[in-house]
Amino acid sequence: MKDTVFQQIMKPINDKLIDECLIQFNSDYDYEKFKTKDHLRAMIFSNLCEIKSLRALEVAINEKKIGILSKVKRSTLSDANRKRTAQAFFWILDKLMTLLPKKRCKEIKEVKEAIRLLDSSPIQLRGTGYEWAKEHATRHIEGLKLHVEYDLAFESPVKAVISHPNCNDVVMGQQWPISPGTLYIFDKGYYDFNWWWDIHQKGASFVTRLKDNAAICMIENKTVISETVLEDSIFKFKNKNPRGGKVNLYQENLRRVSIKREGKKPLILVTNRHDLSGEVIGELYKARWQIELFFKWIKQNLKLKKFLGRSANAVKIQIATALIAYLLVQIFKNATEDARPLYLVITWVRYNLDLKKPQHRGLSPPEYCFQREPVQL
Repeated sequence: MKDTVFQQIMKPINDKLIDECLIQFNSDYDYEKFKTKDHLRAMIFSNLCEIKSLRALEVAINEKKIGILSKVKRSTLSDANRKRTAQAFFWILDKLMTLLPKKRCKEIKEVKEAIRLLDSSPIQLRGTGYEWAKEHATRHIEGLKLHVEYDLAFESPVKAVISHPNCNDVVMGQQWPISPGTLYIFDKGYYDFNWWWDIHQKGASFVTRLKDNAAICMIENKTVISETVLEDSIFKFKNKNPRGGKVNLYQENLRRVSIKREGKKPLILVTNRHDLSGEVIGELYKARWQIELFFKWIKQNLKLKKFLGRSANAVKIQIATALIAYLLVQIFKNATEDARPLYLVITWVRYNLDLKKPQHRGLSPPEYCFQREPVQL
């Protein structure tokens, strides 16, 4: 018997995964009918179909029969979004991210290891019902902040964390798990020499911006290397004890690369990679804009500007399920070998959720082996 497109997309979320989630979070406690699996299906359906209100979602899921056995009321959806812990959905999100295949980035052939982009994006929440967001607000952001590690080869997030807007990127970076043999790219929001040293010590590498006023001591200086690379130098930091009683642990040689930009000041980059050409270093940092495009894309296509609930928990659930929907379609696209861009695949899925198609072998649940170690949220 053929499954619908929606059923095939939901295949990675099997009973084994849900059972493990229930053991971890007891998220079905005090819910007689509307279980965690039903809640997850409803929210993924709402993201894929761009549903903008709980009343519209109530009508849609009761009409479409998306695998929820009993009829669901608007009040049931509202209560579940407010009460069921959002951590359960972020846990499922982390597990789904382990399904992403390992592959090299086609755009930058000279780099053999995984290329990961780190960045954050604000989720603005203003108005009636969002008063809770004012407690940790900054001058520019009132709401939440989404921190993401993005894999350049697979064009998908591999880790996501929610924080308050007054949590600096560098503070989150200091807590971020670093994988050996990975190249990380990030902007000046993660400016911390000791954290860079931690990345280096863990067998990973990085490319980021260097501030103009950084106190450095040149060891080797090469200028005007090519049309795009103006400078390619080796340096060390001057001060072992910067202001404030801190100790600068990074005392090994680093590389300073100046990249020409049309109509702007040169881009000054710093990296611990000494084997790549200056052009490749510039190309790597240029690729950082892919994560900016991802944030813009997910807000526009999965409607992270219109929320179905106004409580902090409801907002977090919608963010988690939007990312889950993104990953499920990405996995579906990869398994069915669909060559179209992801936004076209999601558009096709949106209008063909009821279409019955032969099941692709890559979507069968036994293919998925989830990591069982606990993931810290």
